[in-house]
Amino acid sequence: MGYASLFCLIVAAQFIPAAARADQNEKVQVDAIKEKYWNRGDESELGVVQNRLYTKAGKLEVGSFFGMLSSDPFLSVQSFGGSVGFHLSEYLGLRLLGWKSQVSPSNALITFQETRGATTNTNEPRAFYGAEAAGSILYGKLSFLGKKIIYYDLHLLGGAGVTQTESGNYITPLLGVGQQIYLSKSLSLVVDYRLMAYRENLLEKVIPTKLGQVVDERMNWTNTLTLGISMLFGGGGDES
Repeated sequence: MGYASLFCLIVAAQFIPAAARADQNEKVQVDAIKEKYWNRGDESELGVVQNRLYTKAGKLEVGSFFGMLSSDPFLSVQSFGGSVGFHLSEYLGLRLLGWKSQVSPSNALITFQETRGATTNTNEPRAFYGAEAAGSILYGKLSFLGKKIIYYDLHLLGGAGVTQTESGNYITPLLGVGQQIYLSKSLSLVVDYRLMAYRENLLEKVIPTKLGQVVDERMNWTNTLTLGISMLFGGGGDES
């Protein structure tokens, strides 16, 4: 090995550790900058979604709604009802609700009656009364045409109640999901979907000698869609 090659090795040995140390120092500085940014807690930069225009905790909520129920293909069911609830926190609320049902023959039943000259066995729902918990898992803001900010909550529902029908009353558990769009700090538009289930008895409506007798039992899966308004009352001051 000549003197020139030896000199190159010595120079390289001096610069390689220095370059490695420079890369390590640069990585440490970048990590420190990231940590400082995420830990400083600047609400103006990091807490945009958390700043609610309103608060629900400790407030009473009263609502009314119109609904459509799908429980039997031979029945057309609409409902009118209301609810009263209390928000334990911004994320959890409890409510009592109930509705009355208005039932009429569906197009399928009318067609069947016209073509067969007879009717079918059905069990008309009359009303529902129950209780449910609502968990607000998502809160957000939307821009409407760049002119107005819309505030909304997405919530999950779970509860149980009693469905009153022409053949009896049945315990009915329910699960659902809904969205609450705030028109102001206290007034909101509420859209809810609920899946409800109960085992019901069917009464005879076709054979004259058995009219009114229980002739069958089945599981009823009811899909309920409601649209209504609600008002918040009481509690502390709202955040701006």
